[in-house]
Amino acid sequence: MNKNLVDIDWNDIDKYSQEQITYFLYLEGKSIEALIKIRKLDKATIKKHILDGKIKYGILAKSSNIEELFKQIANSGKQDKIEVINGLESRIKKDLIFFIKNNYGDMYPKDKQAAVWILGELKDEDGIDVLLKASVHKFINIRRMAVSALGKIGSIKGETVLIRALEDENSQVVTYAIKALNKIKSTKAKEKIIDIRNRTDKGYILKAIDEYLQLIDDSI
Repeated sequence: MNKNLVDIDWNDIDKYSQEQITYFLYLEGKSIEALIKIRKLDKATIKKHILDGKIKYGILAKSSNIEELFKQIANSGKQDKIEVINGLESRIKKDLIFFIKNNYGDMYPKDKQAAVWILGELKDEDGIDVLLKASVHKFINIRRMAVSALGKIGSIKGETVLIRALEDENSQVVTYAIKALNKIKSTKAKEKIIDIRNRTDKGYILKAIDEYLQLIDDSI
């Protein structure tokens, strides 16, 4: 049974938790009173199962396709976004990345910000091509989020993009690039980062540089 993007397979019921079974029956239209009898649980437990299900699957249940899912995630609060993304099946994650890759160029800036953030949370190398474009966007927020997302993905494939971001005119973008290069343990960036240290007096940049150099020096 499919309830929009929630795919329920009752033939493989053993893979579901007690909470999931209750919530999926609720999605099929069973009332709370019916669920009390079917599940042989008290009303408070049934309500808790339903609430937990709405938190985990609510956005999926409201989305009939990947575009709607993207919009639902984009318009949700940060914690809701994280919970939804963490609960996505691999297939839906891949479909979401595919949607972003195919539509990023036509998105409004607000949606581009959401797309970049989502790619960072999905932590999939398949999104790096989009983040490359986002890292040179005219809006600082999008560039900053792009380099941050590359750090979350943690792939050496993003190294060239991050080294280029060290030349960004915005100090926040530079700081996030240094932190991301730290995460991927890039040694190629060391010379440029030392040069930045010699030219800046911003405490937050210097802190990021010190952390980077300590990690790189310790690994040599």
